[in-house]
Amino acid sequence: MIYTFALIGLISTVWAIRSIYLKGNCSYINLAKSLFAIIYFTAAVVMVKVDPLVTIVMLLLGSAIVSRSNQIYKSQNSAGKDLSNEHKSILVDIGAPKRMTSFSSLPSKNFTLGMDAGGLKNIAFNYVNANGESSFRDVDVKKCDGNYIEGYCHLSHKFKTFRIDRVEGDVILRDTGEMMNAYDWADELTSHKL
Repeated sequence: MIYTFALIGLISTVWAIRSIYLKGNCSYINLAKSLFAIIYFTAAVVMVKVDPLVTIVMLLLGSAIVSRSNQIYKSQNSAGKDLSNEHKSILVDIGAPKRMTSFSSLPSKNFTLGMDAGGLKNIAFNYVNANGESSFRDVDVKKCDGNYIEGYCHLSHKFKTFRIDRVEGDVILRDTGEMMNAYDWADELTSHKL
């Protein structure tokens, strides 16, 4: 019976250490967590001499903690993959090549006007809506008055109006990859009399 518990303890220890190192944290933190796992599962096996029920409870509890930790890590990772897929679909929407190295390879057509537009009209930015939700937007600008941007949004596939004060960070000029403050961009654009 002790050999069975020892084998279960060893398997649980290896599983815990493998899970710790797959998450890619700092090496000192991984080492500390690994040492704790070794001590914990070894103590659980040693407890079989005192009370086998305590050993069973400790092994189950330790395994449940490792399992739950893995589930949390996977759910956090899959959320990041969804964001990555969202950005890939945005690039496909604007007709960019699948492997893109810079924004300079993006098309310069302004789909709202059906003609070649200046480099200021094809933009991308992070936008926070009224609910506080952030999204990455590619917009072909039709009009801008300094407070609002009107244009075709490739994420929603329709014409939309965006408030400039809700643009998070800089505006990216898709034709050149240049980044500008949203208000500076709006000032320069309105000086070109859209």
